[in-house]
Amino acid sequence: MNEGRNGLLHGYQLRLPVYEGPLDVLLRLIERNQLAVTDVSLVVVTEQFIEYTASLTTASSDALAEFTTIAARLLLLKSRSLLPKPPAVEDDEEVDDLVDTLREYQRARLIAADLRQREVAGLQSWPRLAVPPEVPPTERLVGTTMQALVSALRRCVSRGTTKPEKYVTAPVISLLEMTRRLLGRLGRGHGNFRALVGPEATRTEYTVAFIALLSLLRQRLVDASQNGLFGEIEIARINSAEPADD
Repeated sequence: MNEGRNGLLHGYQLRLPVYEGPLDVLLRLIERNQLAVTDVSLVVVTEQFIEYTASLTTASSDALAEFTTIAARLLLLKSRSLLPKPPAVEDDEEVDDLVDTLREYQRARLIAADLRQREVAGLQSWPRLAVPPEVPPTERLVGTTMQALVSALRRCVSRGTTKPEKYVTAPVISLLEMTRRLLGRLGRGHGNFRALVGPEATRTEYTVAFIALLSLLRQRLVDASQNGLFGEIEIARINSAEPADD
């Protein structure tokens, strides 16, 4: 968050019922289990950030990307907290450790008694019971000349090398572009969130689209509803006004 604080997020402070301070500190407290993510309203966090950016004359794309990254992490942590968890199984580690210690002590006593009997009987040597290791045969080239080795090397070089694979980076979409995409596909009607974003969208695009939807709800350009937990988000257009560039 150092880069964000030097740009758009410099001086930005959250004010929540359970926390007041920088956004990155809030994420760190939640990841360290020092603050419950269920006590934090992500809608309020997004609304305060939108209000903060609306008051600025210029907006840094790096700071917006930093906020999107932290917001996505908070959304993931809150989603995990809402999922059902299996009941915890309590292991009696102290009892298991005590049993293992007693077994080790019993083995040590048996070994000590056996060594004592051998000492009393005057046995001072022990036969080797392990099978001796197999010595691998020595390999060497037979009937090979320097000219033959050079010819073999040339054949290997003539085969060529594997062409390097091209790495194509995923396109980066801004919050403004995603907002215009949602409004363009929505038109004057309605549709569900997944279809508007597109089945070919990546996880990052879904995250940006969710932030864009919150921005449109804040500007009262669309209306959204959801039937049941984890159900499809239905979006309806309220008016045809274009969203602000911030």
